Amino acid sequence: MKVFSKGPFMKTDILIVGAGPVGLTGALLAHELGLTVRIIDRRPSTQRAPAAHVINARTFEIWRQIGLDVNAIHSHAQTPEKAGHVHWVTRLGETIIGTLPYEQQGDDNLEITPTPLRNLSQHRLEPLLTAELQQRGIAVEYSSSYVSHEATAHGFTSTIQVGDVLSTIESAWLIACDGASSSVRHHIGIAMDGPDNLQKFNMFHFQANLNALVGAHPGILYWICDPYSGGALISHGGDNEWVYMMRTDEANPETFTDEECFTHIRRALAPTDSDITLLRQSTWTMTSQLAQSYQQEHVFLAGDAAHRFPPTGGMGLNTGIGDIHNLLWKIAAVHQGSASEELLNTYEAERRPIAERNAQASLENAFKMFDVFMALGIDPDKEVSARNLETALNSAESLTSIETAINNQATHFNMIGLQIGYRYITEHSTTPLEALTDEIITTYRSSAEPGNRLPHGWLVRNGETISSLDLVSLHSHVVIGGAQYSGEHCDVRMGTDVTDPNNWWVSTLQLLPHQAIVVRPDQHIEHILG
Repeated sequence: MKVFSKGPFMKTDILIVGAGPVGLTGALLAHELGLTVRIIDRRPSTQRAPAAHVINARTFEIWRQIGLDVNAIHSHAQTPEKAGHVHWVTRLGETIIGTLPYEQQGDDNLEITPTPLRNLSQHRLEPLLTAELQQRGIAVEYSSSYVSHEATAHGFTSTIQVGDVLSTIESAWLIACDGASSSVRHHIGIAMDGPDNLQKFNMFHFQANLNALVGAHPGILYWICDPYSGGALISHGGDNEWVYMMRTDEANPETFTDEECFTHIRRALAPTDSDITLLRQSTWTMTSQLAQSYQQEHVFLAGDAAHRFPPTGGMGLNTGIGDIHNLLWKIAAVHQGSASEELLNTYEAERRPIAERNAQASLENAFKMFDVFMALGIDPDKEVSARNLETALNSAESLTSIETAINNQATHFNMIGLQIGYRYITEHSTTPLEALTDEIITTYRSSAEPGNRLPHGWLVRNGETISSLDLVSLHSHVVIGGAQYSGEHCDVRMGTDVTDPNNWWVSTLQLLPHQAIVVRPDQHIEHILG
């Protein structure tokens, strides 16, 4: 029986378990809201493998509100020129079967968001967020594993293991951001709904200069259609960092020798003399699940601890950032005495329906991908598949079917409607969410209806161009009024406190000069006045 020594006993307002992007953002939010926070992670350091890479506009908007230098973060991301397309290829460097744009990354999106989507891999992102925390005097406590927690009169006492030492942390609030296999979720007994094994994959993370194979077709993602390799190559920046995802039907995927890894990777590439350096390999299982509950008293689940999506759509990380943004201002309001406990019940009520929609869209994307491979003549026999592929690529009729199947994937790579157009069902907006359609997924329509994110518009304050989103503080609700609003309280008035050069108030919000809107600290509209 192993004997553990006892460590110190420490207090904090919030304990966050898990220092991925969601947990790190939560710690930044807590600090900005004036709460003390401890953040622990069982890993020895920040993420080493690329993992998630899509950072959508809404996530950048949230970081902007916290005070992060979003332009500096953008400088670490892949440019739209390099990461602006997805390709279907026989193998990398061979036949281009089809191409689609990858999300809306261009400057034309500055009309609807101040911070368009970028591709920034998680292993490059996490050090940026931990550095932001360090500037605020908060260090991530790595190699610290959550063991359990017990309720106390004032919150929780959590037991943490660091090596052979057990210590305790007393907190008023406990937030689980510890991923798909969340220890906190297991400890409080919250089950997951949905399929837990849609497909298994081998992942090979490697370095290689493949510029000669990429040639005039840069992109973020290359679907490999050759039946003898298959899978997907993902570019993770730096011109030479890649991940190859290879589907496997094995119940327990094997670990390969380095030489076997090289063989699998090279099968996805046209012949090349480029050196390949294997950085790591792993296996993972694609699932689509939601926690049955997001909360147990003052314990909350966020990010992958609350929901798991197929990666087809890049919604997982971003949905988690939306979770923690929704949650932290509510915790702060209750903790600091400006709101009742009832406010906390709105967290699950608002965020779980959004996760359901994002999970549905991601799952439909995953299944829809099979249409392309059906058009290419996929067959359980790889030799038959290879013959069918060759025939299809030399048939005008088949090429038309392939083009149609690829074009039908457009929603997979254009989800701006879900990314910034989601709406919460609140006491002021009780209309049920619309059924998902391609138009809802791919199209953002600005609206001042309560529950929606405040639409972005360019305004001028004290001679400086700002986003309308910059009017909203994390610390309190804000009343934004038209030029003729005569209510007792108004924080920002059009034409007085800010100039509206593009007539955002009328043309975008479709509000009258005598009206006003009340906006929550998470930048969602609460209700309309007047």
